Amino acid sequence: MARARKPHPADVGNANVVASAVRFEIALFLGVGRYATDTAETLDEARRKAARLVAMHRNGRRPLIYGVTADGRSGLVTDTPNMEDPMKTYAKKFNAQRAAKAAGHEPDEIEIVKTKDGFTWRVKRQRKSAANPRDAKLAADPSREPPADGMKQSAAPRPPAGKRAAIEAAARKGKLPEPPDFSAPTHTRFRNKLASVVELAKAGDLKGLQAFQINPVSSSPKAIARYRDLCMVALEARQQAA
Repeated sequence: MARARKPHPADVGNANVVASAVRFEIALFLGVGRYATDTAETLDEARRKAARLVAMHRNGRRPLIYGVTADGRSGLVTDTPNMEDPMKTYAKKFNAQRAAKAAGHEPDEIEIVKTKDGFTWRVKRQRKSAANPRDAKLAADPSREPPADGMKQSAAPRPPAGKRAAIEAAARKGKLPEPPDFSAPTHTRFRNKLASVVELAKAGDLKGLQAFQINPVSSSPKAIARYRDLCMVALEARQQAA
């Protein structure tokens, strides 16, 4: 009898992140630089929303669902029905690259791994921090973006967990959150996108926020997406109270 394959440590870490997720993000690749996205509070809700995105766009792509923990770590949900087995192997490297593309990934988002059975692909993972391994993100990110001007990409500002909970609670009561601080140079090219979201939020344009496309490729657009989602919660709360 063949011995069961021992799980890769990164896959175990990814599963642990998904298990402790407090919300879920859905992304369906539509084309170069374009994604249809949504968010959900539970995995079941995320799967339903992912199915709606597939039915709406019908482009043959598989939606990706990421669980996000309270401290901002994200992990790919790999047990979603109709999602390809991430450890499936192929006889040729090119076929593994094609499978990754069919799953909605760009070439620079994935790495091809040689196994005893052939080739497989997986989303690139962040390296562990030498200073504090517990702070390392073991989960797969939707994709990465090279730092601007050779500088290290700084994380978008995030308030402490207790403050985040207070902000979310205020949003559920109809209060718009404060926009994230994009004063750091690494956020320069995303400031216009943030300004557009701020304008929609102040105008109370819920449909505009829902239609606003954000490609979560790095910390800056992820921060914009969190801000947009909180604004949507606040505006929906206002509509229900009216």
